Amino acid sequence: MNILIVDDDQSQALMLATFLGKHGYRCFTAPDPIQGLETLQNEDVNLVITDLMMPHADGISFTQQIHALPRFKDLPVILITAYPSEELADKGMRKGVAMTLHKPLELNKLLDLVGFATH
Repeated sequence: MNILIVDDDQSQALMLATFLGKHGYRCFTAPDPIQGLETLQNEDVNLVITDLMMPHADGISFTQQIHALPRFKDLPVILITAYPSEELADKGMRKGVAMTLHKPLELNKLLDLVGFATH
């Protein structure tokens, strides 16, 4: 399983990639949605994990950009946010986000969500 992690905080992205890599996932990272879309075009990706607040587009807009591409219309997206709210989660779900995870991240919960999203 291949996962694309899009986060402007590269230390966060690398930490997630390392953690998920230790559990058998191949991870790609991108610092923003623009490079994330480029990576999607060049790699076989089964899941996207994206931060909410980023330059160029927020995670929900990025999800919509992904799903607008016919090849990725059903690609699962996990949104990570430091702004926990039911309204945000509801908005994300209406816009195509499969799941929302709040910071600080519980890595075991993330692992469960990744397993659920990729099976």
